[in-house]
Amino acid sequence: MLLENRVHRDEPHGNWRVLWTIVGAVPFLLLAAWHWPHGPRADFGDYAQYLLHAEALLKGRAYSDIGYIYTSWAPFIGPPVQPPALPAALVPLVALTDGARESGLYKGFMVLCVVAFLGAAAAYLARFGSNLLVIATLLVVGLWMETGFVTTAPQPDVIFAALVWLMFLVVDRRGEWTWRHVLMISALGLLALAFRLAALPLLPAVFLYALIHRRKVGSLASAPMLVWCVCAVIALAASPRATTYVRFLPRDPMRLVGALVENAHQYPFLVLKLFLFPLPWNLGNDVYHLLICAFAVIGALVWIPRMRNSFLLVFTVVYLGMLFVLPIRHERYLMPLAPIAVFFAMGGVATAARWLAGLTHRELTDAGAARAALGIAGAIVAVALVHEFSAPRPAALMDAPGAREVFERLEAARDSGTVRAAFINPRVLTWYTGVPAMGFFAAPPDSTIAEFRAKRITHVVLGDFHIDPWRSRSMASAVAAHSHAFRQLYTAGVFTVYAFDSTQALP
Repeated sequence: MLLENRVHRDEPHGNWRVLWTIVGAVPFLLLAAWHWPHGPRADFGDYAQYLLHAEALLKGRAYSDIGYIYTSWAPFIGPPVQPPALPAALVPLVALTDGARESGLYKGFMVLCVVAFLGAAAAYLARFGSNLLVIATLLVVGLWMETGFVTTAPQPDVIFAALVWLMFLVVDRRGEWTWRHVLMISALGLLALAFRLAALPLLPAVFLYALIHRRKVGSLASAPMLVWCVCAVIALAASPRATTYVRFLPRDPMRLVGALVENAHQYPFLVLKLFLFPLPWNLGNDVYHLLICAFAVIGALVWIPRMRNSFLLVFTVVYLGMLFVLPIRHERYLMPLAPIAVFFAMGGVATAARWLAGLTHRELTDAGAARAALGIAGAIVAVALVHEFSAPRPAALMDAPGAREVFERLEAARDSGTVRAAFINPRVLTWYTGVPAMGFFAAPPDSTIAEFRAKRITHVVLGDFHIDPWRSRSMASAVAAHSHAFRQLYTAGVFTVYAFDSTQALP
């Protein structure tokens, strides 16, 4: 059987590993270069909060003193504070750019992060598959990531995914755990949590792995969990608001069932994106996805038995369990699992190539089957690249008609008095102007006005630029229902700015 004797083989020489990563990263690097002149997409906002935290650290302010006005009416715009690792990593870049709002250094940092993720995945997958299968996997995964414009703005998902794969490398090393193993596992887990709270499944995954492999792990099984729990208690004591999202997890059985059903409906379609949408017409992509998913199933049936003792599979089960109960869903949450999903698909292609050769009474070696998979991956990526190069780019928020004028005038108003704004993308507004801002939300008009008063909002900027029409309509309804409390100041492009008088909004 294909590559049967490669399971847990000795790791490849470091120079070869670097070469595979570079070759596999070529499509990603080409698309990243194509996206280089583009600003962050209009619906991106997390990056601005991370940069605001970094600027607060650089200037010696409190970590939470960033100007973003959190409202429980719109909790999923972003929590009051983000995990600290990415802001800490961005501090040198913010210092080097003198606080530049956009910089090539930020993009270069993200390019390096993606290459590091691909390198970690390559090093681990090389224990199970041939060099050619690993390269085929990297070709698709790297390009998929940049189709989401991951390099246009600083974000933690890529680094989190890289740390998870480094943990796979460390935990799945042969031999009994030593204190060196424990220290590395503890450090990688803490770093992953410091970048993304989505790393929480690492704790039960390590516990389950240690339970399953008691003889291999030895007496040090509980050490990483103890370290993480102690650090978690300290972190929660220092910043209780870090648990903002926890209260939104469904605890009512019916809500939990509803979340499971909705996620079971949505995530299969999000998984399809991992394999790209290479063709310019829907029917062609539908046929392609049916085929590639069939290959992924074949690959999973072949490779899962060979990986049955791996930490990767334990983590995958626990991580998917978390995703299926969360009330929020997005394809970026699949990033830590993308390499294994694509690896299964490429392995399925190689297995199918051997089956097809057998049916035609031709002999196909393991290397030949892997070359077939690499050829298929190369064709998919080449067609997808052509499609990406010809596709219209998503507009940045600063491309919205009137956005720059509104930002400049709000910044000028801030310099002459107190300004606290409500805006569709509040963290981006604050990052560019220094004006404290709150996001839009959907609520009855009276509740909206009450929240404006509670958060001491002075200006409301209506206009959506196709980011979230539903919440924008709710804001517009509140302004219309309480028109006596709002005074139109000016219109710029797609935006209309109102001054809000909270005294006129009293019941």
